[in-house]
Amino acid sequence: MNTEGNGYTFAFSTVMVVLVATALAFAATALKPAQDLNIKKEKMQYIMRSIGMKEISREESPEAYKTYIKDTLVLDDQGVEIGKGAFAIDLAKVKGKHPIFIAEKDGQKFYVFPVRGMGLWDAIWGYVAVDENQIVKGIVFDHKAETPGLGGDINRDFFQDRFIGENVFSANGEFQKLSVIKAYKGGDDKTDGKVDAISGATLTCNGVSKMLLDGLKPYENYLKTLQK
Repeated sequence: MNTEGNGYTFAFSTVMVVLVATALAFAATALKPAQDLNIKKEKMQYIMRSIGMKEISREESPEAYKTYIKDTLVLDDQGVEIGKGAFAIDLAKVKGKHPIFIAEKDGQKFYVFPVRGMGLWDAIWGYVAVDENQIVKGIVFDHKAETPGLGGDINRDFFQDRFIGENVFSANGEFQKLSVIKAYKGGDDKTDGKVDAISGATLTCNGVSKMLLDGLKPYENYLKTLQK
């Protein structure tokens, strides 16, 4: 066989491509169950962090989820309950279904709402926990590709904690969006739903505001049923 000819080179390249592709496909198939399990654990970890369990590890999250999540609901776009099975809903793939996770911890009830949107570069997402008075008790954000040290800081405690104590409804009972405002001058006002933006991350923060408005709006009617 002429190992220096074009035919040999082409055949060798073809065989190698097929072998590598087969190996990668096998590895992806073999690893998928572990990857899916890690995704589930991470989701549980986000939910637990939103109700104040910030130090919980990914491995600890399934047991905590089982302990503290007492019920789940799924709403349609109008806020009407259409079933259970909230955990299985992936907001990146499913439209028109809005999950709620109902938790009880230290004698307090929490309602956790997942939200998803777009930042400057790619997807951003979060979990918003409110109490029965529609006060934000905890919030968790994360992102796929925001700029480190700028928009990437939406997953840092210093930013997330700014939302704690904000009310989803105004003083006159109207739904108000939680929003991030550049150079916010409201100080510690917790009645307007607004918090200060991250310096230098205006576009990511605008994405967070839009995500919160679009993500929480379908829960408005449900939240009103909790008002006392």
